[in-house]
Amino acid sequence: MAFLQAWWAAFWGLIFESGLWLMIGFAMAGAMHAIVPRGFLERHLAGRGPWPIFKASLLGIPLPLCSCSVIPVAAGLRRGGASRGASAAFAISTPQTGEESIPLTWALFGPVYAFVRPVVAVLTAFIAGMLIELTSSRDRVAEASKPDTALPIAGCCSSQPEAPSCGCATPKEEPVTSSCCSSTSAAAPRTWGERIRAGLRHGFVTMPLDLAVWLTIGFVLAALITAIVPTGWIESNIGTGLVPMLLMLLVGIPLYICATSSTPLAYTLVLAGLSPGAALVLLLAGPATNLATITWAIKDLGVRATVIYLIVIAVVAVLAGWAFDAFLSSFVHLSEAGAMAEHEQVGWLFAGGAIAFSVLLGWSLTIKVIELFSRETAACARGACETEPPKSDCCSH
Repeated sequence: MAFLQAWWAAFWGLIFESGLWLMIGFAMAGAMHAIVPRGFLERHLAGRGPWPIFKASLLGIPLPLCSCSVIPVAAGLRRGGASRGASAAFAISTPQTGEESIPLTWALFGPVYAFVRPVVAVLTAFIAGMLIELTSSRDRVAEASKPDTALPIAGCCSSQPEAPSCGCATPKEEPVTSSCCSSTSAAAPRTWGERIRAGLRHGFVTMPLDLAVWLTIGFVLAALITAIVPTGWIESNIGTGLVPMLLMLLVGIPLYICATSSTPLAYTLVLAGLSPGAALVLLLAGPATNLATITWAIKDLGVRATVIYLIVIAVVAVLAGWAFDAFLSSFVHLSEAGAMAEHEQVGWLFAGGAIAFSVLLGWSLTIKVIELFSRETAACARGACETEPPKSDCCSH
């Protein structure tokens, strides 16, 4: 009973500290979705050289994509004409940060930590993108020597089988000014009312549904660590310096760790004695890599580019963690729920955010469970139709 009470106190404390900032982050994500025009990424990341790579590194920060949802976007950018370097840079910087993770980092660690995290993400993405671009020059020469029919054609109206389909009805020979391949979409521009509705739906429906499971896992694990691991245990038993950083690297690279859900987890590890720099290694390496991302990188970027991709993430994360511990660790201010609750107005504000976030999270988890059972029911129905004679019209197609 004492353990459950300690776990619940830690769990609600994390929700209390994080809920308001996550709601703000969801609102920012919805605003970005409403403001950024369609085709914006394809227009700005096409082409080769350092400038598209730098833009890909910067544009990845505000976009609310996690380490799995970024894969189809990065693959589409690659098919749409983006270079290997720009695609890799986008795939690295985007999952490492986001609208909801930056304010959450500020709330739990302080402004300096929240500032360093996206800066290192951009630096990692740019270095990896440039190295991949420079080392892929021989591949571009080989591609250029092939017949024209074998060259990938940027745009969605190409007749190439690998070209993405986006509903183009215009033949390739006709002008593309009225198709989805042009810089201006054929669809009528959305009104501000439609943009606001789309933004609210994306921020407070789509994003919570995408993150609900991983946020729950992150909060549950973080509360378990708080309840089980005494303060200072990691520092006393594992030590500080390079060893815990390499440990965080080994844990983070193969696993799926969302940038948002990993933040409270890193916070509880720091409370248990992990250095802020080692926690930064986890926050940088974990969201940027997982087995699904590595598989995509091998397929779309090549084995050599994937090796560069992983090495740069690992090296920059460890160097950034070491530098933070050496020069900036004194600027970390860990949040304390009790200190916030002492101020009545601030306490009510954070309590309201925590309650609103809890309701949103509970609703999202309920929807996910309903969807899961609906899929299982449909799968069972299909299996029954395949193994038994149809008893009614519901099995016929």
